[in-house]
Amino acid sequence: MLELLAADRLPGQPVCTALMLADALAGRSVGDQAAWAGLDGLVTTVLCTPNGGIDGIVCCAGRPCDDASLILWLHCRDSSEAAATLIARALEWSGARLVCGFPLASALTRGLIGLPERRSRATHEALLAVGFTALGQCRYLHAELPVAGLPHLGHVELKDTVSPAGKRLEVRRCGRVLAQVFVEHPVGGVGVIRSLTVAPDTRGQDLPLGLLGNAMDVLIGFGARETIVYLEESHDDPEWDLAAALRTYLFADFIEVDRLLTFTRPPTPSETRG
Repeated sequence: MLELLAADRLPGQPVCTALMLADALAGRSVGDQAAWAGLDGLVTTVLCTPNGGIDGIVCCAGRPCDDASLILWLHCRDSSEAAATLIARALEWSGARLVCGFPLASALTRGLIGLPERRSRATHEALLAVGFTALGQCRYLHAELPVAGLPHLGHVELKDTVSPAGKRLEVRRCGRVLAQVFVEHPVGGVGVIRSLTVAPDTRGQDLPLGLLGNAMDVLIGFGARETIVYLEESHDDPEWDLAAALRTYLFADFIEVDRLLTFTRPPTPSETRG
């Protein structure tokens, strides 16, 4: 089973261990603990080969707060046949309820929410074929450290963060936050950069790239050899510019590995009538 999970691993994600698998099967996760605690009826289906091998695995649970069924994680080496079979089993278990696909980060990953669009193309197509709608969540990026030639900013304030553990880097002027970014302590040599934001009236300047250079230095100081970014496609800021944010990371030698998608399938007509 660990070999099956390793086949789907994205760059920057941890190699799955037996302990991580045990936590995932038990419905435990370091991230989103409250959301995982609110699930019930966790069930795992394993698709076996005639000779005793494993072709795929899917894990589902119920969410009592809205009576939805969740497909938490699914791995099948992106085989069309295996994906279709596992999804059919998940829908059979879910019944007529609303079904949400990949809405939480499991213990198998480090904060990864969603299904990789390109690397899980067959699974993506199998979901669409049975009535799921894909929702774009974020872009997943990866970079090796250090990155040479990046600018850096002076007068950057560092503040500790608890959940997740790491640092918040802020650039302030006259008491106003002009830019900020969060970095998470590395695990296995891999750090995480999140939520790089810049005030609208300062965009187009050197703040984003410079602050990113400072963030990478902090991660290197923590012992990171590489870093990942979850770049959200939507944002509370109505002037959020995804294309501009993506250009900043690509200029800093990040590689866009994939786009992460979540999925939803509405309740069936029989439930609506009832």
